[in-house]
Amino acid sequence: MDHFEDANESPHDVVAPAIPLPPREREEGRGRRFLFFSNELVGLGHLRRTLSIANRLAENEPESSSLIVTGSPVVPWFGMPPRVDILKLPGWTRDEHGERRAGGLALDVGGLHAVRSGIELAVATSFDADVAVVDKLPLGPGGELTDALEALRGFPRCRVVLGLRDIDDAPERVRREWGPEMRAAIERYYDKILVYGPASSPDAIRSVGWTDLAIPVHHVGYLGWPMSREPAPDLPRGYLLATVGGGHDGFGVLSEVLRAIRLEPLPCPTLVITGPLMAKAEIQELRSLAAGTDAQVVEFRGDMDRVLAGAQAVVGMAGYNTVAETLRARRPGLLVPRTRPSEEQLVRARTVAEQPSYAMLHPDDLTPESMRAALAELLEFPEPAPPPDEYEGADSAARVLSALADEPRARRHVPHRSGRAHSHSRERS
Repeated sequence: MDHFEDANESPHDVVAPAIPLPPREREEGRGRRFLFFSNELVGLGHLRRTLSIANRLAENEPESSSLIVTGSPVVPWFGMPPRVDILKLPGWTRDEHGERRAGGLALDVGGLHAVRSGIELAVATSFDADVAVVDKLPLGPGGELTDALEALRGFPRCRVVLGLRDIDDAPERVRREWGPEMRAAIERYYDKILVYGPASSPDAIRSVGWTDLAIPVHHVGYLGWPMSREPAPDLPRGYLLATVGGGHDGFGVLSEVLRAIRLEPLPCPTLVITGPLMAKAEIQELRSLAAGTDAQVVEFRGDMDRVLAGAQAVVGMAGYNTVAETLRARRPGLLVPRTRPSEEQLVRARTVAEQPSYAMLHPDDLTPESMRAALAELLEFPEPAPPPDEYEGADSAARVLSALADEPRARRHVPHRSGRAHSHSRERS
C-alpha cells in the first residue's frame, strides 16, 4: 500500500580594474547593499548557504538589498527572500576527473571564463556594495574573479569577505593546492574570513596552518534555514527519508536504498527525494525500482524543514547542507559520502559518524545487502541530542556582515601583485 499522496586552468594576471570608477558617496537614506559571489561548479549547496545568509540579512535589516551572482541552476526551485535577487551566470560543469568544462553554452573554457569574468567585473563596479562575499574559491573558478576583486579594492567603503565551508578537502590535499600565491591573494583582497562551521572545523585555513594571517578568521557555525518542528501535512509520520541534495551524483545511493527495500521491506514507508539536478532517465529508473514497494519517489520538495520534521531517520550523502539539516532536525542519519574528486564529504561523514545516532557506509562497500543491514541499524538509533548553538551560523554570519559594513577598512601593507594569481588546481563544488 502506498502511504504517500502524489505529491587545466588559465590564471589571470592581477591588473588594475578595467573600469576605473571614483569612490561614491553613499546615497542618503539607502539601506546597506550586500554582494555575494556564489562560486559553484555543480549542485545547489553553495547557493542554499548564500540564500540562508541573505534571508537573515533581509530579516534583520528591512532596508538592505542583497544581490547573488551565481552559475547555479536556480529556477524554479528557490523562492527569494525580500529584497534579494539573483544574477544568473552561464554555468560551469566538470568532467569525471573534476576538470572544469563549459555548461550549456558552446564555448571553450577560456571563452566561458572571459564571459563570466566580464559580468562579475561589471557587477562589482556598478552595484556599489557595502560588503562583498566570495564563496569558497578566493579568486573564483580559474581566477575569474581577479579583476572584480581588484576593482572592489578601489572602493574604500566596500569590505570584502571570503566565506569558507567547514571542510574544503582532506588536509593534505588543501596543503598541496593552497600555496603562497593564494595566501598573498587573500591578504591583498580580503578584510575578513568567515568559516561556515565551528572553531573545531578542519577548514582550509586551518589545514594549511596559516595561523598568522593579516586578516581575522571568524568561525560562525553551520549555516541553514530556520527548522520547523511541524511535519508536512501531506506526508505520513515516521518514514525513512532518502535525500541527496541537488541530485546530480546521488543516483547510486538512492538506487541502493530502493534495492535494499526490495530485498526485505522496511517496517516504515520510504520517501526518496532525487533533487532537481538528477537526470530524468535516472529518476525514471528509481521510480521503476520503487514500483511495488512502500516507497515514493519525488524530484523536489521546497519544504525540507517539514519533510525532515516528519522523518524517522535520514539516509543520504554527506554534503554540507544535508548533514547540517539532519543534525539540526535531530534525526538519526546514515551517510554515504562522495569520495571523488574531493574527499570533503568523506572527512565530514567520518566526523559525524563519531557521534551517537549517526553512521557512515563507505561507497566502496555499498551493495543492496550492506545498505539493508545499515538501514536496519539506522532505524534502531535513538533520537539525537539537541545540536549546539554552532548550528545557527546564518544568524551569526549576518550579524558579522552587518557590523563589518560600518567598520573602517583596516590599514595594512598589501603586497604589489605583478605576477600570476592562481586558483585551485582543481575546483570542486
